[in-house]
Amino acid sequence: MSKYIAIAGRKGGVGKSSCALGLAAHWLREGKSVVLVDLDPQGSASLAVSAEASGEGLRAALAGEAAASAQQIEGIENLYVLAGGPAVVDCEAPIPLRTIMEGWTPDYVLIDCPPGHPHLDRLAIEAADIVLACSESHRLAIAGAARVLQDAKEMPHTPTCALVLGRMDARRGLDAAAPELLAGAFGVPVLQVRQDSLLAQALNSGQLPPAHGRAAEDFAQIAQWIK
Repeated sequence: MSKYIAIAGRKGGVGKSSCALGLAAHWLREGKSVVLVDLDPQGSASLAVSAEASGEGLRAALAGEAAASAQQIEGIENLYVLAGGPAVVDCEAPIPLRTIMEGWTPDYVLIDCPPGHPHLDRLAIEAADIVLACSESHRLAIAGAARVLQDAKEMPHTPTCALVLGRMDARRGLDAAAPELLAGAFGVPVLQVRQDSLLAQALNSGQLPPAHGRAAEDFAQIAQWIK
C-alpha cells in the first residue's frame, strides 16, 4: 500500500520543500516509486525538478473538473509530480487527495504543503498516514509547526507525527538544546536536518538532493523512522 506523508509548517522558509525532495531522492535511489503532490502556490518543489508549475492540472483535479494526471519527470525514473502553482489556491472545496489518486499505487506519496494556507494543510493532513511538521529552532517557526501538530491531533484517523528541525547547527546553543526541549513540549519525535551546503547547491542548480553529505544522512534517518 502507498504511504502518504504530509510535509507541513505554517511558516515559510523552514525547509518543507527541501525535506520533500530529500526524501524523494532517498527513496528513488532505493528503487521506490514516488508521487510528489505540490500544494504550494509558489510551486517550489515542482520548479526544483523542472515540472510545469501553474497548478492548473492539480486545481482541476481537486475541483472534480478533470482526472488527476501526474507529470513524469524526464531523466528521473519513478518520480511523478502533481505540480503546484498559483492556481491551487482557487479550489475552495477540494476533493480529498486519496480520492483523486484512487487506483494509484506508488510506494510513497509526498505532499508538500504551502505556508499560510491552513485549508491546504488540512487537505494534506486528512490524507496522511504520517505528518512531518517542519520548523527551525526559533519561536515563530515553532509556533507554525505547533498549529500543524494540533490539526493532526484533531483528525479522526490520528496520523503519526514528528517534528523536523531544519538547517540545524549544533554550534548554536539554541539548536543544540531545541530537540530535547521540543520533544518534551510536544510529545512527538524530533528529527533533524543539519545545515548542508551540498543540499543548497543541488536545489539551486535544479538537481535532486545528493546521496552524500550531512543532509543526505539525515534524510536517510527520517526515511528509516518513517518505515
